[in-house]
Amino acid sequence: MTRPKAILFDLDDTLLDMYSAMHRSWEEICADVAPGLGCDASSLRETIRRESALFWADEGAVAEYRVKPLESRTIVVRLSLLAMGLDDSGAEEIAGRSLRGYLERVAPFDDAIGTLETLRSQGYRLGMVTNGSSDTQRQKIGRWQLEPYFDEIVIESEFGRGKPDPGVFRQALAGTGASPDEAWMVGDNLYADIGGAQGVGVHSVWIHRERLEFPEDPPAHPHRRIGHFDELHAALADAQG
Repeated sequence: MTRPKAILFDLDDTLLDMYSAMHRSWEEICADVAPGLGCDASSLRETIRRESALFWADEGAVAEYRVKPLESRTIVVRLSLLAMGLDDSGAEEIAGRSLRGYLERVAPFDDAIGTLETLRSQGYRLGMVTNGSSDTQRQKIGRWQLEPYFDEIVIESEFGRGKPDPGVFRQALAGTGASPDEAWMVGDNLYADIGGAQGVGVHSVWIHRERLEFPEDPPAHPHRRIGHFDELHAALADAQG
């Protein structure tokens, strides 16, 4: 394997710990609203978790909702309340609180900023490829001052298409000045990140953060699997110059 010229990164659950922020936000909200709804907080949380997984199970079918964070959350909350036989009139308010709480809590993984600094100092060109709305993604990028590390940032709602669309990756490659065989893509989503990267001939690196299990029938098989960024550094060091 040849050492890449450019490295492309996903944002959520690759550089930023979205899962933990979302979990803490929902835990707090469910504890707060459950008494008024007449239900158990843990049951409400588990129902929201289940309905969210069902809603996003077919990522291609619900792709339009990736750029509609409030609307998608409202649908999930409404489905959850109805599944529990509860009043769903407050679904949008609960969804809005979850979105605000998540954005307040989301933060980089401990190894994220240091990795970006190290890779820049080593001369790598860096690109970010993220699905979602410009408002939420730019807020996170700005809050944690990530933009200066990247030569190209491609956000779904700004570009008009999202991962795994080949055009997204080609835009990131053009911005970093790399050809597909000169780039690696690092992400946690097997469908969007890994499958999308492989679709244009980019070496794919799946990061699981030791909390994702590799499915029996994955949408794509990554070239590499890593738990944390120290393994990415090791892989780059082992690659031929």
